[in-house]
Amino acid sequence: MPQPIIAGIDGTSDSLLAAGWAAGEARRLRAPLVLLHGYTPLAGTSRLLAGDADLEHRAAGRLLDGALAWVREHYDDVEVSADLAVRPEAELLTERGREARMIVLGSRRPGPVAGFLLRSVGLRVLSQAVCPVVMIRGGAVHHRPQDGEVTAGVPRQEEEAEAVLDFAFRTAATRSAPLRTVRAWTPPTAFTYEPELVRRADERGGLEAVHRHDLAALLEPWRRRHPGVTVIEHVEPGPASEVLVALASSAQLLVVGRRGDPVNRYVGHVAHATLHFADAPIALVPTR
Repeated sequence: MPQPIIAGIDGTSDSLLAAGWAAGEARRLRAPLVLLHGYTPLAGTSRLLAGDADLEHRAAGRLLDGALAWVREHYDDVEVSADLAVRPEAELLTERGREARMIVLGSRRPGPVAGFLLRSVGLRVLSQAVCPVVMIRGGAVHHRPQDGEVTAGVPRQEEEAEAVLDFAFRTAATRSAPLRTVRAWTPPTAFTYEPELVRRADERGGLEAVHRHDLAALLEPWRRRHPGVTVIEHVEPGPASEVLVALASSAQLLVVGRRGDPVNRYVGHVAHATLHFADAPIALVPTR
């Protein structure tokens, strides 16, 4: 059975936008779509105010049924189902994500400080899921260039870049979109000095030439696996987060690697910055 795409549903218009994006991806990949909603029953004083537990459960069911009906109406060729569980939402999404192709979540974005990353559910899913997590900006997804590029930030280390490039090449191939592979670099400092890098820069005529060479070498096997994908090699001086945020404005999807440590909620400074400031759907791919 194909791996499903999972969309987290929480009753907001943002999660409905995420469900629509996930349904479109399920159609392209010919994969089943699962809408998930988990909740924790209220307790104590909150329980007294909320009333009957059965009413709470039925309300959650109606919320999920509404999302399911909307997806079926707009994407009638997609195999879609819904699952309601009395469990913490982040725990449910993370566990089900072990067997999923990806998890898709919606995000409010009232400002650069009150962004998606500060929501505890989203942060736990982003940091703990073993599959890619795609975050959809609330209200912005319909304004994305549908024929834009898939843009991927490529880590320097091959073992870290592998998962990012695999997801980015497959996505670009499925969407028949060009893939912009981005390597940002900054001059070494006293704390990041690498004698071997400096030696190679002297041999090749500068640091940028070294990074261009390394990126091309890293991409070579992926080009052979996906000969139909048009690849743009983009090497630019500057902090990776700033370069990727600037490029995101014309991308239909931004692909970024994140740390794959399930016990640490820190996803890395590049992932953190793009989540807050990049104006594009973002796929966070766990790396080794």
